[in-house]
Amino acid sequence: MHTEIGSSQMLEYGPDDASGLRSAILQDGFAICRGAVNAAEIAKIREFWLHRFQPRQATAPMIWGPHLGEENQVLYHETSDCCMFRSYDFLWNPAIDALTREVGLRLSRLRNDVADVDHRSGEYFEPDRYGIYITTSYYPPGRGWLHAHEDLADERRHWHFMLLLTFKGQDYGAGGLHIKNRDGVRVDVDAMVRPGDVVFFDGSLTHDVERIQSLSPRDLGRLQLFSIPTFMERPHENDRLLQNVSLGAYVKARLRGLKQRLRSQSGYRNT
Repeated sequence: MHTEIGSSQMLEYGPDDASGLRSAILQDGFAICRGAVNAAEIAKIREFWLHRFQPRQATAPMIWGPHLGEENQVLYHETSDCCMFRSYDFLWNPAIDALTREVGLRLSRLRNDVADVDHRSGEYFEPDRYGIYITTSYYPPGRGWLHAHEDLADERRHWHFMLLLTFKGQDYGAGGLHIKNRDGVRVDVDAMVRPGDVVFFDGSLTHDVERIQSLSPRDLGRLQLFSIPTFMERPHENDRLLQNVSLGAYVKARLRGLKQRLRSQSGYRNT
């Protein structure tokens, strides 16, 4: 049985040491950047989202295939694969929270430097519609978890950053992010993180969020900020969007097209 690695085995990397972080990820599959975000920013973002994530949020499956032009969402997911609140902040919309987006983009650019790709990769769209959106995820105490999985993509380095906004041993007692490193050892990553640290890891490695356990009834649970790289779908090819089109809207669109064709055939022109 694999044992978990303790924080004493971690090397120290700062936000200016992109090459050191890159080497650690290539060797181990993950790395921790110390002191990348200041305490004031963490406190403000945490306060906003702990208030925003409330039980009144709409319950819906996790959005795995966002489409271009999609509205921002704040949803609660509880399925056989996960239990969490999650925000979806798409860059073509006004930000749900300006500071969250600012810090998210700053860390996305740092991730790009670590991955040795274009500094602003993901903020603009490639011809294959590859891009990022900013998200926060909240795992409530006693319930929150995410199943073990690997994030598969194309030849790009599918490396993630993760900024914890609540902390193991302070805001929850057990559980949290675990990653199987390149030697197959399951690592308790959350136990290594201090306030202000950012975790970088290879998303193609198996990772999960073990069920969050409380220290006391006042525990906050687990809150994190990161960006999700994905391939945005075209609206007319998105199953979720098509399912939400009413019969009346569908008939109206079909009649509009028929009317335009009849006008064209009759030689009618608007003047």
